[in-house]
Amino acid sequence: MSMSRAVTVLEVESPALWDELKAQVDLDPHLGAFVAATQRSVLDEGALLAALAQVGVIPLARFSRRGAEEIAAHRDDLSHGIASLRSDVREVLHQAQRHALENVVMDLHAWDPARDSQAISDLHARGMLTRLPDQSRFPGVRYLLDPDLPPPPEPPYRFDEAAMAETDDLEPSGRSITGLLHDIASLAAAIQRTTPRLTAKGTVTRADARKLGDQLGDVELTKSGELESHERWGRALNALRALRAVSTAPIKRELFIDHGLEQSLEGTTEEATDRIVHRLMERDLHVVLPPLRAALRCAGSGAVDEVVFMDLLREQHREILFPRWDSPHGPIYPVLEGERARPFDDEGWERIEERTIQAALKRTQSLGLIRRAPGVFAGTIDGRRWARVDDHSPPPVWVTSDLEVMVPPDAVTPWERFQLERLSTCISRDVVDRYRLKREALRLWLTTHDVEEALDLLARRAPGLPHTVVDTLTSWARSACRVSLVRGVLVPSQTTRTTPPQG
Repeated sequence: MSMSRAVTVLEVESPALWDELKAQVDLDPHLGAFVAATQRSVLDEGALLAALAQVGVIPLARFSRRGAEEIAAHRDDLSHGIASLRSDVREVLHQAQRHALENVVMDLHAWDPARDSQAISDLHARGMLTRLPDQSRFPGVRYLLDPDLPPPPEPPYRFDEAAMAETDDLEPSGRSITGLLHDIASLAAAIQRTTPRLTAKGTVTRADARKLGDQLGDVELTKSGELESHERWGRALNALRALRAVSTAPIKRELFIDHGLEQSLEGTTEEATDRIVHRLMERDLHVVLPPLRAALRCAGSGAVDEVVFMDLLREQHREILFPRWDSPHGPIYPVLEGERARPFDDEGWERIEERTIQAALKRTQSLGLIRRAPGVFAGTIDGRRWARVDDHSPPPVWVTSDLEVMVPPDAVTPWERFQLERLSTCISRDVVDRYRLKREALRLWLTTHDVEEALDLLARRAPGLPHTVVDTLTSWARSACRVSLVRGVLVPSQTTRTTPPQG
């Protein structure tokens, strides 16, 4: 079996550049084997950077990423593997996925450890589930799901009988969670661009808050320097903290964005909303989201009768919150050693599941997805979009030859907003937001992405992307990546080549 290890490599734009560098500085003491014709492993990163700095060369620090083909091949293998599973093993996997949060699932939530032990062993052997180290603060055993697994199929819910017309006493909609998602993306991009610092009290310094205001195109924030008290951006900062998507360097007290945020924003607006809502919901409640979406989809522009919804959910998915465990005395709820077993019966549903589902409805209401009245709930505009009641056709984005980007409302997804604001500076934020692409922003963006992704983003949303924009971004990227320091490159453990490979 071929073993690999992760190394840092010095990468040049073309093999000929090695001779150009060699003429200026002796790099051999700091470099090891050739990984490819344009890549050579690094022995001592600090000494290498110091040597390059002496001749005015500052490499772009980048992080190795899996290629699209590699990801697609792995996902294809997983799909074929799932198809080959026995139906009972496949159902255990799907239950684990529905109960997982950020790809981590607890056995107490998803299956009967005794009845399903063989299924878990099969999934573990295939690498679809990996047992995590025990932690005393968690009851039961935690497992990590392969992040490339395709999503589980939604249960075939039928809530037609619960659909009804809207009632007059439904409360008005609250703040838009879709708008909050875009504000989260904008603020996160601005934090990445400016790396603000915190005061001893934990608030962003006024000077750095003003820098954020400049990046965000918000004149009010630029003048006040008060981020936390700003109605819009203070709320976005609170949301980032609630998502655990922002962290603080302890010594310099600098704010950093967690890399997981980008994954949470991926996909369509509906997918990003669903992913963020899962992260903001308590772990025990997020399994209620799929049937809630299905009910809103059935109701369309109407409302849902809560009592009928509960009855239909119990009939169609009795094990939505907890798996049914077998015991000599009949089915029971999951139980820890030494605890009294509780019968898995209708009384348990009323005392446990119904109360938990009510808590989920209340939480979903606070997130702006549903409106409620006594015994009734209906989707907000954002909630109906999340439930895919209506199709959404985004208007086009316009990019001018002088690198200005104009974005109408609902023209981009939250992920696209995040990338666009990382690549530019906001000129004005109004009904139509205006940005200008920046060279220094592209250089920072290239630490985790390729220029082709930026061009694909613009071409996908902007009809007739000017050739000058393509040429300019490509030229900037070529200049930035002329010499790069790439971390996390996987190479065979026995790589010893000291001369560049030919061909």
